[in-house]
Amino acid sequence: MITQHNPTENRPSKELKRLARACLLGRYPVPIAAMLAAWFLPGVLLAPFSAGLTAQWNPSAVIYLLATGIIGLLGQLLTVNVTRIHILLGRKQKTSYQDLLWVFRNRPDRYLLAALLMGAMLLVPLVPVGAAAYLLLKDSSAGTWILTAVILAAIAAELYLIFTYGLIYPIYLDHPQMPVLEGFRTSRMLMKGNRKRRFVLQLSLIGWQALGMCSAGIGFLWIQPYLTQTVVNFYLDLTDGFEQKEPNIDDSRDAASVYG
Repeated sequence: MITQHNPTENRPSKELKRLARACLLGRYPVPIAAMLAAWFLPGVLLAPFSAGLTAQWNPSAVIYLLATGIIGLLGQLLTVNVTRIHILLGRKQKTSYQDLLWVFRNRPDRYLLAALLMGAMLLVPLVPVGAAAYLLLKDSSAGTWILTAVILAAIAAELYLIFTYGLIYPIYLDHPQMPVLEGFRTSRMLMKGNRKRRFVLQLSLIGWQALGMCSAGIGFLWIQPYLTQTVVNFYLDLTDGFEQKEPNIDDSRDAASVYG
């Protein structure tokens, strides 16, 4: 079972970022390949469905929306691979290009169900936004202010959900036998009292994201693995998981004996 690291011993953001640079030193090719697959493969697969797409509601639009949902789930599976590779790097374990297909051989249904549940949760704060837009935009400028307030509240709710349940993928990777809903509960437990720390860490990375955009996106080839590794290190620090061995995330048959 997961045990949380002693909060008084948590590493500061500066140390998590230093560890991220150390983890990636000389080991960039595999995480870059995983990142590119997660970013571009869904777009490539979706491109044929956008041919002839118009603003009108027609069968092509329906097919496009269905394809977007299905391919989006594929993108989530590729994101799981990215997370796993960075966990291995954080634990100073070997990675290879074979890791790019790992999730498809190891119960992808668990990650798909988790992605669907997370997506449904993130849709909930958007419902008031749609309702407010429909009811208020036809009114005076006061309606615009109300809509703005609803949008800001929705953004705050989305951030809360993302920070609260954003650890589900690494939790499932570390605990192959854990039920899907238990992963959400575990993520909430781990983030209790740590949301502010996670938010501050994210703020400290904004400068790197701006640098990536200023480089026409090319800089993200190196910046994004660093950002992802830093966030994964945050999880490893919370669970005191830097020293766990590879069977914990690879061999579901041994998971019950490893975690009890």
